[in-house]
Amino acid sequence: MKHLAAILSVLIHLHLLQGMAFAQDLPPVSFNNVWNAPFRPDPVYRNHFTNSNGRFLYVLNKTAWAFFQCAYPEKVLDNALKHGANVIRVCLEGTPYESELNLDLWPWGGTRRSPDWHCFNEDYLREVERRIRMAGEKGIGLDLVLYFDLTPDVRDIPGQKPYWDMVISRLGRYSNVLVFEIMNEETGNEAFQDSAGNYFRKHDAGKHPVCSSDGTTDDALWPHKTWMDLAVVHTCTGTQPEYDLEYWYLNVARNIRQYGKPAFNNETGRENRHRNNDPVHRRKQGWLFATAGAFWTWHSWDGCEGINDTSYFAAGWQFLKPMKDFFESLPFWRLQPNHTACSLRNSPLVHASLSSSDRTVMVMYCCSRESGKRMDDQKAFFRIADGEYLVQFLSPADLREIGRSVILSGGLKNIIEMTLPDFTDDLIVKITLKTGKERTLMEGTM
Repeated sequence: MKHLAAILSVLIHLHLLQGMAFAQDLPPVSFNNVWNAPFRPDPVYRNHFTNSNGRFLYVLNKTAWAFFQCAYPEKVLDNALKHGANVIRVCLEGTPYESELNLDLWPWGGTRRSPDWHCFNEDYLREVERRIRMAGEKGIGLDLVLYFDLTPDVRDIPGQKPYWDMVISRLGRYSNVLVFEIMNEETGNEAFQDSAGNYFRKHDAGKHPVCSSDGTTDDALWPHKTWMDLAVVHTCTGTQPEYDLEYWYLNVARNIRQYGKPAFNNETGRENRHRNNDPVHRRKQGWLFATAGAFWTWHSWDGCEGINDTSYFAAGWQFLKPMKDFFESLPFWRLQPNHTACSLRNSPLVHASLSSSDRTVMVMYCCSRESGKRMDDQKAFFRIADGEYLVQFLSPADLREIGRSVILSGGLKNIIEMTLPDFTDDLIVKITLKTGKERTLMEGTM
């Protein structure tokens, strides 16, 4: 039987190589926008993506599972852009929401019930490539999930390697493929995924990042595996009491940020299905992840079984683009979680802070646990280097400035106390250096 399996593997490869040869001869495909070269984790700012042109990518992701067969792909992309998303999460294989959509994304020959593993579905793959190009031309990248329904194991590796080769040679040439995600929410075939992940790392000339995903957990999946280029988590949760903004959302974000890899929550709680129906609470979830240094995803009905209803927008969608615009206005790749530069003390507010290492740019986001809560007489504490700083207070809903001040710091040994302006729900505090001075040391420093 072992000899038969080996012979079958060779025959499959010989048969498929004929159909793949043309793809290997085609040049890489890039786009005249942010996707002008593939993005990879930066070797210095390891929690962020950069490309060979020196561009850093701030990721805002939106689910679009059946994008490769949905009825209105261009409208799906246009709606993603309205949300502010620059990445969509799609599956190459699968029957997402089969009873509602009646679609079967099948890259091989034959059918799901009667598969022909010896060839590929050329009509489908040509349409896949057309839609990848369409997305790239609109400035949208893809989180490309290879297995949505199938769960191969180690015995299937010889028969699956031609699929991996096809994906690498045919789809890996597109610069807007952000990441190859081996499987969606499956960890029972870890040895198979180890093989697939290492294979992509070794053979993909484009060096696209590779990852996989688990269901809802409180930490990243397999963060220490060398083939896992991202620290990925899912939080398919809502506003239930057990999913507190601080003790659940913020702490999960902090967990996945600690591994020196891009921290990516690429599936979050949906409206209705996951009881995530409060749009303001959803805004707070996203901002807490972002200000903890992690990337966020908008997961909603219109990216799942409702993908063909292009008029639907889940409540709270309008808050996404301001969040992405805010971070893109900063040198976001230089910002790291910092718990002393900007802080609150004995406050009912939930907060998270980022700072550049030289503290020339600092951001604090703070919010109430309850939606609609009016907050007044709240105090913030800043420990910043010598110099004059501009402090701006912004509304996360629309980036409207609601106040500003200039402060003079005498150095890190001093803590500056400032009363925040009154606000409802949440507030951004942005601090930027105006004029620096010679650095003074803290007491006890020689």
